Amino acid sequence: MTHPHLLLHILVRWLDFITLVALLGGFTYRWFVWTPLSRRLEGSGRETAGRLPIKTLLVILSATSLTDLVLRASMMSGRPLPEVYSVLPLVLSKTHFGQVWAGRCAAIAFLAVVQLLGTRVVLGVKTTNILSLIGGAVLGLATTLSGHAADLGSWTWTVLLDWGHVMAVSAWVGGLFALRLHLRPVLAGVSESERREFLATAIRRFSTMAMTAVFGILLTGVYNTYVHVHSLSLLSHTDYGRILILKWSLIIPMALLGGVSRFYVLPILEHRNEHSIAGILSRAARAVIETVRTRPQNMERLFFRLILIEALLGLMVLGCSATITQLPPPHKTSVGFEHSHHAM
Repeated sequence: MTHPHLLLHILVRWLDFITLVALLGGFTYRWFVWTPLSRRLEGSGRETAGRLPIKTLLVILSATSLTDLVLRASMMSGRPLPEVYSVLPLVLSKTHFGQVWAGRCAAIAFLAVVQLLGTRVVLGVKTTNILSLIGGAVLGLATTLSGHAADLGSWTWTVLLDWGHVMAVSAWVGGLFALRLHLRPVLAGVSESERREFLATAIRRFSTMAMTAVFGILLTGVYNTYVHVHSLSLLSHTDYGRILILKWSLIIPMALLGGVSRFYVLPILEHRNEHSIAGILSRAARAVIETVRTRPQNMERLFFRLILIEALLGLMVLGCSATITQLPPPHKTSVGFEHSHHAM
């Protein structure tokens, strides 16, 4: 039976995923991309790094976490929303979800304190970044422990690999958000003579991180699909499977757009034409792209357009993920599928 608040719960989970991914992606971007780049500029770069809306994201994440708790309590107790508050203490103290939710809130509070101390220069940039990554990893683990991956137990290979999946998606998709929102204003303050080199370094560092994340997503995604979907018929004849297919169909063009940035935009910015594997890929990208259109005069503008499209596709991927969390995995309904060919 479909829960009356299913659509609302999907929307809340989507906003929660967007916020979580943007937060964790912001941390990884700040550590792997921005902090090394900021050393090229005058000062520590702390003020510029502060433009990432970390505190705002923490507030939104707190709100979505509370809303998710209320909706979950309603679903578990069968009570309407106006009456659900009476069962919240029981949900928090007696259920697995309640314990994970408390841990998630502790991680959010920890991150809020770290950001506050970092802003007031009580903590150094490096310490703030390390503590932020640790707190973000705990948040990612809490997300995994409250999802389908924990169905077979809290500490299994499935949970650990799904945790890696969450962190990889956050590094890639959330990093795209941070790159689009943060790097472009930063470039406005860089001298024209350094602008090209600065952008090329940022693209190289981010694309290296993104390619690693994509590789992790492919490995963990294939494993998760194997765990939750045991056959091609379940993949194509269940709502869960069809949403999963849509999710992967969105990830593919995202990866291709990232490849354009790495193997087309970056070599042109760096005036490279080497004979390595990367150089071969670069020449292939130019041959394909420049048969369709002439080379753009402004490579910076092209790069940020690619990032914008990639980020929008990422939002749709997160929407698919939010929908999947509210559907039963096919392996739970495979018996019923033999009779109905539809698992809902």
